[in-house]
Amino acid sequence: MDTPAATLLGTAIFSWRWIISGTPLLLCSLFLAERNDHRVVPWLPLWAIFTSLNFAYVVASTSWLLYWIYTPTCYCTILLSSLYQFEFAARFARHQGRKLLRHVLFIQDRIGLFDLPALEIDSDTIGLFIVRGLTISLSTLTATAYGIEVGIKIDNDMELAIQTDKVVVKLFRRIEIGDVYANIKGSDEMCFGEINSWPNKRDMTKDQFVAVDTPILKASMDARKKASSSMQDQLDGLTESETGNKPVKKLSPDDEKAHTEYDWIINRILESTSSSIAKRWLKKIVKEREIEGVLETDRKLRAAISAHIHEDPTIAHPPRKSIRLTSLLENKHPKFKIFLHRLPLLYRMLLNPISYFHPIFIDSVTSTGSGKWFVSLMKKHFFKHYSSSDAEVRRLEGRISAWLADANFAVGLNNIYCTGHVPMDTDYDIECKFKIGDMVAHRTLPEAVGLTQVIHLGGADATFVIPSFLLPHHEHLIPGKLTDFEEMQMEQEVQEAEGTPQAVQLKKELERRRKDETAMKISVHGHLPFLFDQDLLNFVAATVKATKVIEVEKGHEELVLKRAATDKIELEVRRADSIASDSIASDTVSTESTGSAEESADSDKTDSAATTGSQASVARSSTFGARMGQTFKGMNSKVKEGWRKAGINTVNVVANDRWIAKIVGNIMRKLEKAQGDVGYSGLIALPLAEYREKAETESKILK
Repeated sequence: MDTPAATLLGTAIFSWRWIISGTPLLLCSLFLAERNDHRVVPWLPLWAIFTSLNFAYVVASTSWLLYWIYTPTCYCTILLSSLYQFEFAARFARHQGRKLLRHVLFIQDRIGLFDLPALEIDSDTIGLFIVRGLTISLSTLTATAYGIEVGIKIDNDMELAIQTDKVVVKLFRRIEIGDVYANIKGSDEMCFGEINSWPNKRDMTKDQFVAVDTPILKASMDARKKASSSMQDQLDGLTESETGNKPVKKLSPDDEKAHTEYDWIINRILESTSSSIAKRWLKKIVKEREIEGVLETDRKLRAAISAHIHEDPTIAHPPRKSIRLTSLLENKHPKFKIFLHRLPLLYRMLLNPISYFHPIFIDSVTSTGSGKWFVSLMKKHFFKHYSSSDAEVRRLEGRISAWLADANFAVGLNNIYCTGHVPMDTDYDIECKFKIGDMVAHRTLPEAVGLTQVIHLGGADATFVIPSFLLPHHEHLIPGKLTDFEEMQMEQEVQEAEGTPQAVQLKKELERRRKDETAMKISVHGHLPFLFDQDLLNFVAATVKATKVIEVEKGHEELVLKRAATDKIELEVRRADSIASDSIASDTVSTESTGSAEESADSDKTDSAATTGSQASVARSSTFGARMGQTFKGMNSKVKEGWRKAGINTVNVVANDRWIAKIVGNIMRKLEKAQGDVGYSGLIALPLAEYREKAETESKILK
């Protein structure tokens, strides 16, 4: 120990640049930490650090640029190492940080962020993203988010509410997500139904970065106030720490007390989520009513929780402030934006390691839809007006609605593993893969009175392949619009490949090019065996029968409309012929009237009797023809109506409920014992017009 100290003293006297660089301070801090047995990188010998550090200084001293890069790095290393090696430095930093930063909490090696403003999505759709708490661990490079809530308005009749208690992001290792609850809400259950997206770009010069009392925040507050009365029974008996939504106060300057308060805040967030409250409430109901076998497994418990929180507000804990997405996307430095635009390789270099080193592990995703909403969708898009015109359709609609309306339906996906790959080379496409260990669907009744498993699938996987030119600032890779010459070439290729499978592929490609579209490939597979409930089979049988009856009604309706259109055309033709014949007759009469008056006078007496007889015979023939035409039309309509009724009766007799249920049951029983995969693979069209509109004309440096 004496030799290095003497060396340091002698070198310090003869080298002032070495002192300014911070090297001796760093070495002294390492020597003190070694004596206290609390040094950074203890596995590395001290003499190796001493030699390497001095060698790095010798190299840096040969150039003024390297020297001024080495010096700040050395001082930053001193600060960071001192926070770990010396308790007084860490305590001083935490105390000063608590005084300076009002909403940032420093506990040991963790940084806590609470009362965060929400992210308001106001670009192409309407939504709100909330994180109630965020902690960052510096020693493990781990970020943990608590109380995540997301509400997105998909369209005017559909809204998606997503929430999870905890998300752990381990930098360059993995992302772990707990139980996720996704509820699909219809028009009557929406919270953001009356909010419209911004039709035009806002004037950002008059907008604040942190917004207060925006329309979506007000809608969230109103929904929470309306639901508060219905949630009072659930909140009875719970402490303020479990249900409170008050802002987080500054922690105590004392470390031990601050640590206790910090843990209390985290527990309060986790215990006041909608899923936690619903879980305690359901267990209380089951215990009081002595209901057995309802919540015995985790799958059933998650399904019951998801169905229970379906009536809750989309955003259960709305914050007071928000940051709009358009404010973040607004770039006030156009030169910097142009610089990023000219270097698309930077995006791929950034996304490639992020996608590779951050696989996503999700414990479960439980999605719930209301049976009443399903009934309204079937009434609007399936049964339409056919139930009012046919008694059998009306009976089937009543059976289907009775099974759907009184319950919610929850689909649970368990043990989900997600990976993504953004290639560095644009010749390859972006690939996203999902693996699902287990899938279960439940039919749930309110307050855990009934919980029935209707589908159980042995697993599933899905793959999405997206073209690389859809990445930001990659519009130079978008295929050009189809020209006449290219269209002629592709048509010629189709003709040359006639009779081969390639001909069909070339035709589809030609249609996409004409529509200016690209395609995203999707492949989904379900792993056999399947398990189905008997009530579900009865529901499927009723739906199949209703489909057949509606097809008969639809065919008859199309035939009646076609016949009405034909009769209308025939009537117009007859009117036109009658008008033409009348005009010809009038012209003939006027021409004949210019003849000799004597000849007309002589012929009147001889032709009057013959004219009267011919007119009477024509009248009788026309009346007889009209009556025969009406008779045949009536017979034709009666025959068609008879055939329609016969077709419906045939469907009722041949395709009765029991027969369909028997056929479906036989198929499902085979699936319960089968092994293998059942899936679908296809293409989803993506229009390129919006990507062409966003394209910029600056040239590229690194493509």
